Amino acid sequence: MRQTVKSIMPVLFLPAAFISLRLVLATEPSWTGPPHGARPAVSAGRSESGTPDVVSGSIVGWGQQVVLPPWELSNLTAVAGGGYHSLGLKADGSIVAWGDNYAGECNVPAPNTGFVAVAGGGGHSLGLKADGSIVAWGLNNWGQCNVPAPNTGFVAVAGGLYHSLGVKADGSIVAWGYNAAGQCNVPGPNTGFVAAAGGWVHSLGLKADGAIVAWGDSYYGQGNVPAPNTGFVGVAAGANHSLGLKTDGSIVAWGNNLYGQRNVPPPNTGFVAVAAGDRHSLGLKADGSIVAWGSNYYGQGNVPAPNTGFVAVAGGYLHSLGLKADGSIVAWGRNDAGQCNVPAPNTDFVAATGGGSHSLGLRVLVPGDFDGDGDVDLSDFTTFQLCFGGSNNPPAPTCPPGVDADLDGDGDVDLVDFLVFQQNFTGAL
Repeated sequence: MRQTVKSIMPVLFLPAAFISLRLVLATEPSWTGPPHGARPAVSAGRSESGTPDVVSGSIVGWGQQVVLPPWELSNLTAVAGGGYHSLGLKADGSIVAWGDNYAGECNVPAPNTGFVAVAGGGGHSLGLKADGSIVAWGLNNWGQCNVPAPNTGFVAVAGGLYHSLGVKADGSIVAWGYNAAGQCNVPGPNTGFVAAAGGWVHSLGLKADGAIVAWGDSYYGQGNVPAPNTGFVGVAAGANHSLGLKTDGSIVAWGNNLYGQRNVPPPNTGFVAVAAGDRHSLGLKADGSIVAWGSNYYGQGNVPAPNTGFVAVAGGYLHSLGLKADGSIVAWGRNDAGQCNVPAPNTDFVAATGGGSHSLGLRVLVPGDFDGDGDVDLSDFTTFQLCFGGSNNPPAPTCPPGVDADLDGDGDVDLVDFLVFQQNFTGAL
């Protein structure tokens, strides 16, 4: 939130054709972690986690493996968490990746353009392009990065632990990668799908008629969808359990129940979103409360009070996250890497997600907040100076990569952009 204090804007050093300006602004246990690459499953297709429409914002990350050059944190439209790495989709169609890179999961292949969606697997990354193709990179020991031909017509993408899934415009699902349990063998008829999700060694597909199809490992029954298999509108996969959200607001859970992750607490009504962690489950209710059940060894099932005002929910490996209507994020559960310590200012967030031992939040970007810290201050002014090119000129060559200082969108960075920056300036913090 912007401070309501008087601040003095420093001199803007312009090219010789302009004078310098000085403006005064009046503003207001011993277990250490998952196997490498282990992570909560992600889904593709229809979103049931409350994720908002596309926005232009900045990523805030906390926990392990979150270091990224500040200028790459701006102009983001989507975020995704892998096992120990993170991915961000930028408004210009490029992807930024950071964190653990032992298998190259942060090395986005060229040309890094034209992407419209992003997903993280255990140790690999996936990007969907506007032309309907999928690009995959990173850990490929099981072929999880080898997108089958024809690599066309995709509309959604998801990553399992060591396998990948794509939903096509014709309603079919393509799966590839680790297949020891048949998690890549989509059952017939392979038609009518609108969403997909990947667990550790099982896969789920949601059909337009409200049925869920499950395949792959079913040792714990995670492939056996309970009857009646109708009326589903959302799907999520944990490590070895599955969740489905129904039109009547109830949640159905099946699979591994060693930790009670399929025992939905009563009353099983009023749910509008569902999410899965490794061995715990989460549901968001229409009244803004979150219900959590399953493993609670690290407190991932203890929603902090006040349990009100939530609009989205996400499951990390052994921690949980909720996004509130006021733009704040609440995180709870395992916190050995600080994955539950949301950095200040905890405001203006529009999406949240969890990885293995880290968390990510997407924050609305204030024009001029180039470092994504929630304020337009002297640090941002320094960046703006580096980008100033003058009337009818593109950004200066000294402009840091990824920074969009063209605040009025006319193709140049000039005095008009400076005036926009001035309006949002809050001073040094």
